Amino acid sequence: MGSPRALSVAAAVVAVAVGLVGCSSTVDLDPPKPGAMLLAPTALPSGFTATATTVAELAAANAGPLAEAAHTPVVPADCRPTADAGLNGRLDDDTAAVLTARSSDATLSNLVVAGPRDIDADVREHTGACATTRTTLTTGGRAGAVVIAEHRKLAPPVLSGAAAGRLGLVGRLTISQMFLFRADTTTTLPDGTTSRSVSFAGYAAAHAPGSESAANRFTIALTVSGDPTGFAKPFPEVTEPMSDKGFVELFVKALTAAGQA
Repeated sequence: MGSPRALSVAAAVVAVAVGLVGCSSTVDLDPPKPGAMLLAPTALPSGFTATATTVAELAAANAGPLAEAAHTPVVPADCRPTADAGLNGRLDDDTAAVLTARSSDATLSNLVVAGPRDIDADVREHTGACATTRTTLTTGGRAGAVVIAEHRKLAPPVLSGAAAGRLGLVGRLTISQMFLFRADTTTTLPDGTTSRSVSFAGYAAAHAPGSESAANRFTIALTVSGDPTGFAKPFPEVTEPMSDKGFVELFVKALTAAGQA
């Protein structure tokens, strides 16, 4: 789940034809369980294999980097990421489920959480004045390193059933908000050597049929992070973990899996 990194090629717009389930709804249905809303391992991109990660392990792995990031200088100062930290403290086995996977050079995470994520904060902290950020590491073996992250918003998939107040319908879910972006990150050590990486993240706010209670609201998250290159001089070449279009198509699959639960 963690914060990613962006440069660009043409963003993909993918039209999704989905069945409309429970869209009129005054009927109260049991909300789906997060564990039933994940991608199936068979739906993973070629080269990725599912790995065993629990929600508790994910939250614990995120906690250290998030705590460090909260005190690391970021320029512009208003661009410090906050949404991951707000969500991480709420993760537990009752309210969240995760599928993780690994390829030879990248990691993938599909997280479904009962309850909202601050997607508005994601947008503010990765677009506009925050499209490019500069972070200076102050602790650890790489203290003094400068991290430049270039973020590029990707066009979200076009969903059927769009109407006032919603972006569309996917199975039994109403999608009210989406944000997808790519991040290209360059880390430069004090000796001038650099490392590069490419990552993607996508978030959707979804509502299941029934009441407006938190139990029927979900966050669907997908991240793909390419492994950083080794540090080298001159500027090292970096390999994308997938294309922009490939990530948007995978995000559609994640939404579809969640809507079919």
